[in-house]
Amino acid sequence: SLPRRGLLRLGAGAATLPLMPAIVRAQASGRCVVSTWGGDYGNLLTANIEAPLLQPKGIDCVQDAGTEPARIAKSIAQRRLPRGNVDVICVQAPAAYDLEAAGMLEPLDESRVPNLKHVMPSLKSGQSIPHIFSPQVIAYNPERVTTPPTTYSDIELEQFRGKVGILDNSYIWVAMAAALKYKGDVGAIDAVKPELERLVKSGAHAYTSTEAFAPAIKSGEIDLGLVWHARVLFWQKGGLALRSAFPAEGCLTYVSSMGVLKNAPNKAAAFAYLNAALEPAAQRGFAASMGYLPTVTNAPLEGEVAQRLALPEPAPRLIPANYERLAATRDDMNEWWRRLLDRR
Repeated sequence: SLPRRGLLRLGAGAATLPLMPAIVRAQASGRCVVSTWGGDYGNLLTANIEAPLLQPKGIDCVQDAGTEPARIAKSIAQRRLPRGNVDVICVQAPAAYDLEAAGMLEPLDESRVPNLKHVMPSLKSGQSIPHIFSPQVIAYNPERVTTPPTTYSDIELEQFRGKVGILDNSYIWVAMAAALKYKGDVGAIDAVKPELERLVKSGAHAYTSTEAFAPAIKSGEIDLGLVWHARVLFWQKGGLALRSAFPAEGCLTYVSSMGVLKNAPNKAAAFAYLNAALEPAAQRGFAASMGYLPTVTNAPLEGEVAQRLALPEPAPRLIPANYERLAATRDDMNEWWRRLLDRR
């Protein structure tokens, strides 16, 4: 997450920079620096996008891996430079919304990213692509949780005291899930501070990376927590005893986005990267390897992958995040969350 007010102040100056000439018709080649998460996601970018689709075209992809807040802060620090050192930035959709509002991302259209025409209408954005998406679920170990949870409030049951995991860098999604359950409104995250405080004070564990969640489940440190359904499928494939419970009140829809920074040094390569990320082969690769659903309409899943990724019947309600309302309150929520964790 990142402070929107600060971004808007910083972004206001960026709007006065001279526009760089359009180079979308230039042959994409050369070095493309991708600001992204490391770990599984970075490895799959290489395996499904960079090596098979871009390297043969002469595009040399270099990953600048790190946490999302640190990578965004770096881009903000370089915003006034005519040329930064990052071309493509990978962020969660709420952060992409903030970057767009701050004027830091290049507008996108089909002349720059032809595969935009295949993006699902409900996921479209003017200045970033929805790379992959997945419902947020309650992941649980069926060997220790014999009665599957059915709603967000189940994670607060006394039997799970001290056995709940929270992804620190995605706590805002837990807040939205709580707001949906208790307020019937995913945007009312500032109204569920008491519920989040109760969860943390009951001994919930906060993990700094998604990769840390699986070992905690395996070791018995935690029994359940909110993560993306795709992650559950990915860990199941690796042999971990884990299941997904889809909350009856609905599942927040997590979207991972990509954008091209306005001062990207190689925009032609950056647009080619986004286009490659939307290719059916790349989308199916992420689905098969990591369990995320395609964001395009021309990449239907087949066979074992289609069966494994099929959502239960009746289909769960997929609830989009309210990015505008989230951005308006996230500064205060971030400060409050940090104080809450520090007081534990």
